[in-house]
Amino acid sequence: MSTFSWIQSESTLSPVALTVRAQTISPNDNGTLTWDRFFPRRNVDSVDLRDITTLDRRPAADRREWNARGRYIPVLTPAQREMSMVPIEAYDKIEEKELQRLAEQTRGNTDIFRNVIGVSIPERTDTLVSADYRRLEIDAMTAWSLGYIRQYNPQRGDFFQASFGFAASRMTTAATAWNDAGVNAYDLFVAWLLDGVDLIGPIDGAMMRRATLNAILADAPNLPNQVKMNMSQLADRVQADFGFAFQFVVNESSIDVFDDGGTAVTRAKVWPAARVAAIPAGGMVGVTAFAPVRRAMELSNQVPGAGIDVNGVTVYHEEANGGRELTLEAQLNAMPIPDEQKVYVINAGV
Repeated sequence: MSTFSWIQSESTLSPVALTVRAQTISPNDNGTLTWDRFFPRRNVDSVDLRDITTLDRRPAADRREWNARGRYIPVLTPAQREMSMVPIEAYDKIEEKELQRLAEQTRGNTDIFRNVIGVSIPERTDTLVSADYRRLEIDAMTAWSLGYIRQYNPQRGDFFQASFGFAASRMTTAATAWNDAGVNAYDLFVAWLLDGVDLIGPIDGAMMRRATLNAILADAPNLPNQVKMNMSQLADRVQADFGFAFQFVVNESSIDVFDDGGTAVTRAKVWPAARVAAIPAGGMVGVTAFAPVRRAMELSNQVPGAGIDVNGVTVYHEEANGGRELTLEAQLNAMPIPDEQKVYVINAGV
């Protein structure tokens, strides 16, 4: 009999049960991820997408003479991009050597052996689900700040870079770094914001790294007592200058990313250095398209009353290598799609 055949009879360890469990896990890792704040989820019917950019259009009618026609307002079609997402997937393995050690520790007691594995499987799949959402966080921040998504080959570590093709006016580079002694970072930031209001409309705030904020703070006007402003006071000053609510969002979050096709990782910031992005009114930069997962559809058909979200994370396991190992997998078909009309980013040089 197979080492793992008993798993199929355990209701809490079936792919259906693990998938239902996975779909209750916080998609933002209990607030540590921000993708759903700026790219809220939107279910779609297919992994093949047609992105339609909104139009920043403000036509005005004209007065006319009596008995004459007024101003013709033509219908304009937004630009379209054809895209196809590939799955986000993480997996883990319970391998033969681990099973051997566990059997030795439990002295061959089958019930204890199975109980230990049974406890381990949900914990491992929870980790895989969180890993999927962390990739979504990286992709969302990269798409927003750099205008592209990189698809890494998990076996080799190389990547393919897919650009959203944003207009040059949406992503600019400062002529002089904002921390250069010859410029005033605060003045440059305010001027950049003013241009942004014309381009994307009202702005709720700006996302940046700590070093960029420090450069702006260093050049900001002093308070009446000649004390330097802090971040809260700086936001109040910008709010007073612009006449609308404003906040600075400092993104120093880090995620462990794999270096290549192996297991070595490097802790990397999700928001690239020197990039400053305007946060449009309402905070919504785009959407995250959640497409159906084929396995989830199959599980939902098998157990219609299980409440499986076919567009959510799907967990499944498969036995391999003659019963010597069990592979646990978590798949998510999701992709962040920025709205070009809401994107306004500058490389501040610091």
